[in-house]
Amino acid sequence: MRGRMTIALVASAYLSVANVSSAGAHAIIQLNGVPAVAGKTSAMTLEIQHGCITGGGGTVGVTAQLGKNFGVVTPQVVDGWTGSAAKNDSGTIVTWATTGAAQPFDQPLLLPLQVKWPNKSGVYSITATQTCSGPSEETTWSEPVKPATANSPSPPLTPLATVCVLPKRLAKSSSPSAIKAIDKLCAVASLSPNK
Repeated sequence: MRGRMTIALVASAYLSVANVSSAGAHAIIQLNGVPAVAGKTSAMTLEIQHGCITGGGGTVGVTAQLGKNFGVVTPQVVDGWTGSAAKNDSGTIVTWATTGAAQPFDQPLLLPLQVKWPNKSGVYSITATQTCSGPSEETTWSEPVKPATANSPSPPLTPLATVCVLPKRLAKSSSPSAIKAIDKLCAVASLSPNK
């Protein structure tokens, strides 16, 4: 069941991690084997991989926008980075900035957080923005994942991060029926994530 609790944002599929082209980008949200449970607080890691799509360079800053439904969000210590969280009209914005050299393009950046999950179960979106050096640019993951059409690929190049928050009654169960209920909840809710 722990593997089912890892929620990933990638440029190639909802809730999975896959390879992308050398020009592609992705960020990954990991729950580290602990489910996101409505109203509870637990750890989450935002992993930023390459994402400097047009100019290259390394990562010098990251922001994550969590909606109003989230409770207290606290960035944890990362060597060589400062992190802060502040409330805004849309919820909470978490900002990280390097205190030294840019994170090289080929080295993932792991940004741990403590998150109080929304009180209601469902799928919630988190918009992540990466600031790159050489030349300066930003990559923002904010496009909802949907089926491909004649003019729109699936998944999009910059997919929206989503996290499935479970109701308390399903959080500790590993029965086949509970796993099926979790899968159904997350799949149906992902069609229209909460903010």
